[in-house]
Amino acid sequence: MSEEKVYPTHRITFSEVNPEARKGEQVGKPIDVATVWPRKEGKQGGIIEWHIHPSKLGEGVYFHLENERQQSSEKQQADGFDHVDQKGRGQEQGLER
Repeated sequence: MSEEKVYPTHRITFSEVNPEARKGEQVGKPIDVATVWPRKEGKQGGIIEWHIHPSKLGEGVYFHLENERQQSSEKQQADGFDHVDQKGRGQEQGLER
């Protein structure tokens, strides 16, 4: 029995805050610091796996983002001609060029 591949549901990024910026506080480039994995058997919530411990990070903000990899794998299961069929409804598809 093959198991379905499990991907992280979310990722957590961190951006440092630069209080000495010209226009007030600005945030820097975000870096991935953690991933959130789904719990087994459909339980609610997730498990956070830290790649960089929060105590090693300075002043800044955290962003909780949905994982794009999971969304793109679902889109790849669709038929390759789905976008053509939806785009060309009511038109001659050969005349679009």
